[in-house]
Amino acid sequence: MKFDLFALSIAVGGFLAFLLLLFFIYRRKQPVATLKYSGIGHLKAAGSTWRVRFRWSLLILRLSAILLFLIAFARPQKGLEMIRTSREGIAIQMVIDRSSSMKNPLTYKGKESDRLDVVKKVLEEFLKGNDGKLRGRGNDMVGLSSFAGFVEENAPLTLDHNTLVSFAKTIRPATRIEDGTMIGDAIYYSTLRLVSVDELLQNAGEKNNDYNVKSKIIILLTDGQQTRGGKDPLEASEFAKENGIKIYTIAIVSDQNYQQQNSVFGQFFSLMNNQLDTRLLEQVAEITGGKFAKATSGESLVEIYEQIDQLEKSSFNENFTTYREIFPFFVTIGFCLLILEQILSQTLFRKIP
Repeated sequence: MKFDLFALSIAVGGFLAFLLLLFFIYRRKQPVATLKYSGIGHLKAAGSTWRVRFRWSLLILRLSAILLFLIAFARPQKGLEMIRTSREGIAIQMVIDRSSSMKNPLTYKGKESDRLDVVKKVLEEFLKGNDGKLRGRGNDMVGLSSFAGFVEENAPLTLDHNTLVSFAKTIRPATRIEDGTMIGDAIYYSTLRLVSVDELLQNAGEKNNDYNVKSKIIILLTDGQQTRGGKDPLEASEFAKENGIKIYTIAIVSDQNYQQQNSVFGQFFSLMNNQLDTRLLEQVAEITGGKFAKATSGESLVEIYEQIDQLEKSSFNENFTTYREIFPFFVTIGFCLLILEQILSQTLFRKIP
């Protein structure tokens, strides 16, 4: 049986207050003698009838009726059926470039911000949903890593996307010492993370909850090209393919030929090299069966995530119980007791002053 907790608390409080009021009324009531007798021994010896002895039952009937009304006010419901379907989600590893070039401007919703800041805002919409076509990835396990001259794991694979978004906000562009664009390393270590997802689920006990990983994907976002050294991106892609992992690659490119810079001498504009060679990213996606796309603004990045959202769908968990209202039963019984109390007080237990 299920109750409205707020209404139940009010009902219990009201009943206790009513009992307290009756207690004070009883304590304050003083017997008033209308006739004086030298002795009442003969009256006691005469005894009393069952009607007098059981007249207290009228109070019990009234209290019971009030209690039933208060229970009905709490809106009791009875569960009829529980419906539950197994959860089938997708394991997604989000991989974000945090090299120094991610400080370059990118426009989103009419405002110009750093590319990394825009990427983090759109990432939150992808995971939680927005007012548009993004419905959120609430049933998917999502992990987060970032890379520059080395790969950093920011959040493990988890269903707690609020925490993951909080970790994403802590990602900062790389300093000069750690700068670089190690795409191959990012793909390789993200693949290792997804390969171990089954073991991760077993350790977390998710297998007991009928959670199944439908597929595994990597979404890699960068605005640069592979830095010399590290693992070869194509070899890392072959490793991902062998483990059944698709890679979606996104290249952030500028649609402007210049950028504005501030200095102690004022503002000036410098030419930008926006001819990013995306052939490597296209090959990575093609090898694993994923897709490649270019983003020139925050809006176009949202559109890319919308396309991925449509391609990689997951089955949502349904776990709910249907309820039937049963408060009319308590109201009916309460009224019957109240009517019975009134009838008895005017007939069998009638008191004549």
